Amino acid sequence: MVRRPGRGAFPGAQPSKVGAPNSQGPGGSSVKLKLAAVAVAAGLALTACSGPIEAGSAATVGDRRITIATLDNNVTEFQKALEAAKIAPDQLQQLPGTVTQAVLLQLANVSQFSQLEEQNGITVSEGEVDAFYASNNGQAAVDQILLQRGVSPVLARDWLKVSIGSEKLAAKLGGGTGEQQMAAGQQKINELASKIPVTFSPRYGKFDPSQGWLPSDRFGTAPAGNGAAAG
Repeated sequence: MVRRPGRGAFPGAQPSKVGAPNSQGPGGSSVKLKLAAVAVAAGLALTACSGPIEAGSAATVGDRRITIATLDNNVTEFQKALEAAKIAPDQLQQLPGTVTQAVLLQLANVSQFSQLEEQNGITVSEGEVDAFYASNNGQAAVDQILLQRGVSPVLARDWLKVSIGSEKLAAKLGGGTGEQQMAAGQQKINELASKIPVTFSPRYGKFDPSQGWLPSDRFGTAPAGNGAAAG
């Protein structure tokens, strides 16, 4: 499993659970992603809700919009990647909610934490992302793991940037990279995340701060074993 930026499962998942550091890559090889578990999903889950928003928007994150067009493009690319990898949607046992809900949550997650990192002077270079890919069996292996969590290939590099950046931010806010310092940094990240609220358009379902996406007959239910929330 790839660690996403944050403590808790990938966006939409139960915010109290942290993803495991290992995941099976193509052919069953183990892909170990060496990012610390930093509080991202928890911040999103605590600040997100469903409600009226500007026309043409799938969500608002702070003062920024995620447009319906952006969401649709990410969903299309996500589905193409599934087909190319010969993965059926019902095989995505850890996917947060429906495909559209999972992709939307990841877009919101990236937007919220990119804003947090910008506000706190955290930067991540393209070279750092390339190095991360290189140390984890390559881009194809990492992107396929991210795909299983609802991250579209067109979002993968940005997702990794905020993930790497969130580790830096936790160290900065906590005063170091020790376990206790990182934990303190994670707590501060949660507090800062609450100042960048997320609102999802009701057209994509109902989002509950404590449970994530709730099942809906209108939008379909998550595959068995997925749960309603994303992580």
